[in-house]
Amino acid sequence: MDWRRAKTLLILAFLLLDSFLLYQLWTSRGHDVEVAQQNMGTSSSLQDILTVRNISLAMELPSEAPEMHYLNVRHDNFEFRLISRLSNQNIRWEGHVLESRFIRSLPSPRSMARAEVNKTFSEYILYFDEYKMDPYVQQPGKLSYHQQWESYPFFGATLELTILDQKVVGYRQVHFQVVNKGSGKKVISSHTALRTLVENGLIENGERVHAIDLGYFGHTYDADIQVIVPVWRIIHGSNQVHYVNAITGVMEKAPSLPKKDS
Repeated sequence: MDWRRAKTLLILAFLLLDSFLLYQLWTSRGHDVEVAQQNMGTSSSLQDILTVRNISLAMELPSEAPEMHYLNVRHDNFEFRLISRLSNQNIRWEGHVLESRFIRSLPSPRSMARAEVNKTFSEYILYFDEYKMDPYVQQPGKLSYHQQWESYPFFGATLELTILDQKVVGYRQVHFQVVNKGSGKKVISSHTALRTLVENGLIENGERVHAIDLGYFGHTYDADIQVIVPVWRIIHGSNQVHYVNAITGVMEKAPSLPKKDS
């Protein structure tokens, strides 16, 4: 055997192998750079679309994309033993909604410190400490709150205070009880949710986006157990509100809010 020739062939084989591996490494890095550039283009293209369509934002888009769950909830039927403890009001039920009129009106929460609000209204409204005021959905003569769960609002579980002459004269309340939850899934980004509405023409040219919030929403139907899903709530234009499923990206349109008086 010609060992010198065999040695030369082995060296050439190793050189070819090294060249092949270097080529694979180079193309892999090139692909990664290309993907990164595409991703950068995707995130910047939303701003390009907004600019071209003259759509403005009243706030920075939320950067959070946590894991959230599909939830099974039950409407609270407000046990009589709890309702009977509430004073200073006349109460009636309408389905799963509790409505009340105060005998003596209460101060408006807007004129009180937060700690004072909780102390005062927890005496007259069940589960009041579970609700948080919604700064974006407010109507003349009303203050709207949403029940919170793990720091996220239930957009369908609303506490609405009725205001007259700067006093609270009554309220309307819906409350959920969480029965169980599904496995956690990471939500889509607020950028993706907003782009979905823009590309489908639900946010028109020249409109302003007022708020984008993460929470839970579900259409009510006639069943003991309701399913509510993670959503991005987007408020735009003349108080138009849309919900985008934060897991699937499917749009779930809700009725428009009343227009504000100019």
